[in-house]
Parts: sequence; structure tokens; C-alpha cells
Amino acid sequence: MGFVTVTHPFHPLRGQQVEIIRVRRAADPDLIIRLADGRHIAIAASWTDYYGPDEPPTQRPAVHLLDGDGLRQAAQLVQRIQQAAATAACTARDSGYDAPCQQFSTQDVPGGV
Repeated sequence: MGFVTVTHPFHPLRGQQVEIIRVRRAADPDLIIRLADGRHIAIAASWTDYYGPDEPPTQRPAVHLLDGDGLRQAAQLVQRIQQAAATAACTARDSGYDAPCQQFSTQDVPGGV
């Protein structure tokens, strides 16, 4: 199938030319390569010169894991967890003591979600 040079700056095989045994197709294909000792390993094609200098792989657009709506949902989840913990603490405290327990409101949560 040919040879490629490992180009990833932090890969231990960087700069070495290795034989391609086969290509495993995916969004970023893996190359099954033969090492000098005869073992086979997989490496991302984008970590080699497989595409050539003028033919970079097509990149998918960046996916933002937490957009504004996701951050809002995360803040609401944290608020519910804090409220549940406060309620549990109040229940435990109220069952053994006569002192009233303070309930938290949304103003008690930083950011006031």
C-alpha cells in the first residue's frame, strides 16, 4: 500500500517512515502500520503525511459542548442539587433539634439563576 511519515509533533514515531498495511475508514481514517519490529498498530491518518502536503483532511466544524442554553441548564441543575442538599440537611437537623431551618432561595445561589 505504500509508506507514510509520522508527522504529529508529540508522537514517539515522529519523523519515521512506516509501511501502511491497510486503511480503516472513518471520519479521520486510521492507518494500520507496520513497525520496525514487525508489530502492527493503528495511527490516525491526520498524524501522518498520508494526505500529502497540499491535501489536508477535511475538518468537521467545531462542536461547542456548552452553548448558552447548555450553561443555563447546567446552572439550573447545580441549583436543584444545592436545594436538595439544603432540604436534606434541614430535614436531618429539624428531626433532632428545635431550631428552625433556613431554606435557600434562588437569590442564595451565586448568579441568581
